[in-house]
Amino acid sequence: MNGRRLLLPALRWATAGSLAAGGYVHALLYVHGYRFVPVIGPLFLLQASAAFALAALLAAGTPPLPVRAAAAGVALGALGGFAASRTVGVFGFSEHGLQPAPEAALSLLAETGTLLFLAAWQPALAANSRPEAPPGRPEPRPGSAWPSPRLRELRDTVRVLLGLDDDTAVVIRQLRCDAPGCPPLETVVEVMPMEGGETHRWTLHRAADRITEPDLRTALLHRRQ
Repeated sequence: MNGRRLLLPALRWATAGSLAAGGYVHALLYVHGYRFVPVIGPLFLLQASAAFALAALLAAGTPPLPVRAAAAGVALGALGGFAASRTVGVFGFSEHGLQPAPEAALSLLAETGTLLFLAAWQPALAANSRPEAPPGRPEPRPGSAWPSPRLRELRDTVRVLLGLDDDTAVVIRQLRCDAPGCPPLETVVEVMPMEGGETHRWTLHRAADRITEPDLRTALLHRRQ
């Protein structure tokens, strides 16, 4: 597994860790006195519970967009409450500077880290979906590179046949091969989970415009590499 494939799992665990750390700080403050503060105490407990639950979902596997959005909401809510408690107050409750120490500073670091990790997620997904040319493969035929209407149509058919979700990249390339016994054109289909799972590749020894749905069905379901 190369470095690009490792980036998304690393981001997933880092986000889960920073989110859980923020939840732990709020839970600690709740136990050590904030539970006696009206409204604020229950809010601290709610924030800690939500942070732990979302961290568990993130750590469990590929997180869908709603889970990442909820994680961002929890982090933003904690930072917003921190800022409000030191300016206008929250339900009559106020704090000063980085008190209580060191919990206030740790909470700031954890929530800020969560937002930074989440912000890096989408660029990482985009980078991971870009295919790397396999070693020793022929170069793409000029004028046939992605995207083209026919290749997009084949990509959509592959998604339907394999029941793929949006977290799995499908790349189809038409290549020219000059090796002895190789057809002039061949079509390569690659299916790559964005979270770094196993990549599957099929080669159909014909041009893309000659491939039919039955051809794809036979290749995908009976000749999986």
